[in-house]
Amino acid sequence: MTIMHSTTEYQQAETKLKLFRALLDNSSDAIEVLDPVTLRFLDINATGCRALGYTREELLSMSIYDIDTAYSAAPQNGLAQLWESGHALFETIHRRKDGSTFPVEVNVVSVELDKPYLLATTRDITERKLLEAAQQNSARRLQRIIDFSVLLSSANEAIAQMENEADLLRSLCELAVHHAHLRLAWIGQPDSDGWFQMLAAVGPMGYLAGIRISASAELPEGQGPAGLSWRDQKLVYNASFTKNPRMKPWAQRAEAFGISANAALPIFRGGKRWAILAMAHGEDNIFDADLQKILTDLAKDVGYGLDRLDILRREREANAFNEVLLNTQSSGIGVIRFPERIFEKVNARMLKMFGASSPEDLLGHPIRRFYLDEETYDRVGAANQKVLSEGHGMLRDVPYRRLDGEVIYVDLSVQRLDGTDGVQRILGTFVDVTERHRLVDDLARQSFSDMLTGLPNRRALDAEISKALPRSARQERLLAVGFLDIDDFKPVNDTYGHDAGDDLLKEMARRLQGAVRRTDTVARLGGDEFVLLLENLRDVDELDQVLARLQTASAQPFNIKGEMVRIQASLGLTIYPFDEADADLLLRHADQAMYAAKARPSRESGGWVQLYHPDIGNVSMGDELLRRDFLRALASGAVTLRYQPLVAMATDRVAGLEALTRWNREGREVSPDKFLSALGVRERQALGRFVLQTGLQQLAQWRDMGLDLFLSINVTPEELDQPGFADTVFGILAAYPSVPPKSLVLEVLEIGEILEQEAALEHLQRLRGAGIKIALDDVGSAYASRLRLKNLPIDEIKIDQGFIRELSNKPQDLIFVESLVNLGLAMGVLITVEGVETEAHIAFLREMKINYLQGYAIARPLEAEAVADFVRSFVLGVGDADTPMVALYQHLGWLRAATESTMNHQGYENTELADCPITTWLHAHASELPGVEALLAEHETVHILGREILQVRQSGTREELHRLLGQLHGHSHLFQEELGQAVQGMRAAAAATALPPSSNA
Repeated sequence: MTIMHSTTEYQQAETKLKLFRALLDNSSDAIEVLDPVTLRFLDINATGCRALGYTREELLSMSIYDIDTAYSAAPQNGLAQLWESGHALFETIHRRKDGSTFPVEVNVVSVELDKPYLLATTRDITERKLLEAAQQNSARRLQRIIDFSVLLSSANEAIAQMENEADLLRSLCELAVHHAHLRLAWIGQPDSDGWFQMLAAVGPMGYLAGIRISASAELPEGQGPAGLSWRDQKLVYNASFTKNPRMKPWAQRAEAFGISANAALPIFRGGKRWAILAMAHGEDNIFDADLQKILTDLAKDVGYGLDRLDILRREREANAFNEVLLNTQSSGIGVIRFPERIFEKVNARMLKMFGASSPEDLLGHPIRRFYLDEETYDRVGAANQKVLSEGHGMLRDVPYRRLDGEVIYVDLSVQRLDGTDGVQRILGTFVDVTERHRLVDDLARQSFSDMLTGLPNRRALDAEISKALPRSARQERLLAVGFLDIDDFKPVNDTYGHDAGDDLLKEMARRLQGAVRRTDTVARLGGDEFVLLLENLRDVDELDQVLARLQTASAQPFNIKGEMVRIQASLGLTIYPFDEADADLLLRHADQAMYAAKARPSRESGGWVQLYHPDIGNVSMGDELLRRDFLRALASGAVTLRYQPLVAMATDRVAGLEALTRWNREGREVSPDKFLSALGVRERQALGRFVLQTGLQQLAQWRDMGLDLFLSINVTPEELDQPGFADTVFGILAAYPSVPPKSLVLEVLEIGEILEQEAALEHLQRLRGAGIKIALDDVGSAYASRLRLKNLPIDEIKIDQGFIRELSNKPQDLIFVESLVNLGLAMGVLITVEGVETEAHIAFLREMKINYLQGYAIARPLEAEAVADFVRSFVLGVGDADTPMVALYQHLGWLRAATESTMNHQGYENTELADCPITTWLHAHASELPGVEALLAEHETVHILGREILQVRQSGTREELHRLLGQLHGHSHLFQEELGQAVQGMRAAAAATALPPSSNA
């Protein structure tokens, strides 16, 4: 029984041993049992035998020394670790029976059984090593791409910043060597014999010392990448110096300096082959497809950089002063965060513009503190909201208040900044245009001011008297119109000189202004003629008080070149409404009375003044008859409407009409300028209601015919005085449901009156709020500042026709037209030009940003029945460009650019004399223009001064610059005046030639 039991246990043990052997032999790793002293194999599984190519019996007679290549340090270090800790893990190389080797990972432990054993698990890591090698190669390749990308980025930065060619080329070589881990980089071009000469190089200079590289295909020295790249004009690379027979001339030199591969790329300059960029690396096969593309892009960028240097060089050589201006040009830059509207970032220029001493004065502060009023703040805010939705925008002439309280004007260009933090921001570029704004205002003031005395001129007087008359009627006060002339002024000029005469006129102007009241007006018409408007007089006694002060002021001696001289003056007066004439006739009556005062033998005790009366001269039929007849004519149908078309410049088609009143009186059709000033308040209100009702009824009929037109209707101050004026308009408009409110435009007259009447402004705001358009009529006939006008609720301005009609004879007035157009653009309203009477006007106005044209060149006022056919058929022509207006406008644009560049430290392009359109026009009409030689000479002087300003901006002083600028403006003004006189002479001669010869029969 005992024997049987032992047999069973033995069988079980033998079965387990076989099972363990099967597991051992089928392991994926080699398992070895070693003698710890001799490192001989005591046992090894089948996997180990297959891996080494030996039989088990062969291996049992061998040791580790037989299969480990030269018994590397790894096993030795592993055994040392094993004796220390009982376990070791290391990598080594095993050799198969056929002599081939493979990498293994050995995990060995010390086991104590009947005696010590080493149990080793050996794993073939060939695939792992291949994968690691592939990963390392990929990482190295990626790193190379990154390095070359950094090279490309750094090269672009250097190209954008550097302006010296030699520095740029050397910098590119340095960047290539540093970022791409190159051994060498050089740029060269072949000389006249075809041998490359180095322009820049970085790396071992010994390699390049005495090297011979040719561009010739006939020489061995021309077979390398440099020669091939030069000839084929493309990237050429050499993967290995040792493997490429073409590289034989340089192989030994390359080996000495550790260079294994190289490449060359052509550099183009101005579209032509210029040089090659060559690079050398210490590794073979470094220039793969990705790097070749990056290198090609690099060579292109180098060419762009050289082209940029050429452009900069040409600009410096052609216009050194312009370069200075460009380099000193600066604008304020600010980042504004929404919805808080606070500054987040500002540059130094912004600090200076807003009078801040440090960024903390602006950063984090709401921008509301820098705006003059809520309206400007809201207007800019609305524009900014549009920028946030559309991406960009621009505003001109925005007023800001500096920290010290000073007001500046800024052109603002803004664009949306799209960040990743979800915060809304805009970037604003702030250009200080305060000087330009003041210049435009000064020019506008000058158009209404006498240059010598600073008093209002004839244009300003006409505007003021046209306001004073209805003001006098409404207030039921007297208005005295005076014409004052200095007696014997000519002898003063002849005796003491014109300078003394000018001083006398200025002193007389000062005394007259000091003698009248604040509400009165003193104007100078020219020469020694002054006009007085004495308003708001309660009675003649109050007039006598003003006259007494005037006589005292004028009777005091004048200091003329050290001599005290007494001067007498003569004053003619007429009093409205006693003299119930229009403005023109009142001035003529005052002039007649002045000549009567001069003719008086006695000048004492008030004899210097003459009051007008009909016996002095002929007076037209009184206005009272007109007032008496007008309401009767209105009721009988004798008052009708005519319609003058307004053409949209965007389409060249009729877009709207202005309703104009005509009175059929005594067989003649009379326009409002002949009777409107004579009408009383009641008559004007009745006329306004008639025009509105008749015009809207006619507009409704046109719209029913399919004509999409708007209608402009004039509104008088008397109508705006009515408490229910806005309601009256709404009531009449409601009777014509086919007419939308936006199709009605109300033209407002008398700017000063509107600004003074709160009720009138309320009417206009209600009307505009309902969609009715408000136009400001006759803009330019009186001076009003931009800040004053912007408070009016208007959608459109209509430039006074007086500016346009005389342009053909007075092209020098272009500057005033342009200032009014700029006024409209700054206000952001539509712009209509009246008085367009010639094809020349059309051609000139096409050059400007005008919305609508109106005038006889398009059509005279039409009867209602003729409107439909005209609207359907009319197309605006291009106009007659053979006029000095277009040429002078372009010339003035150049002059303005020169002025703004001086004030704003900006550059401008100097137009050469031969290229100026004025030169072309003058030569084309030389045979017709009187004094053309003087005109050409004066025009040339203007351009010479322009060139001198460019030169002085580079090296001269600010005082010299301003002196030249003053001369430029003076000669330009003189040229414009002489041009206007010459054009008048040319047109007068042409008109005389066109007249038929007189008959002596």
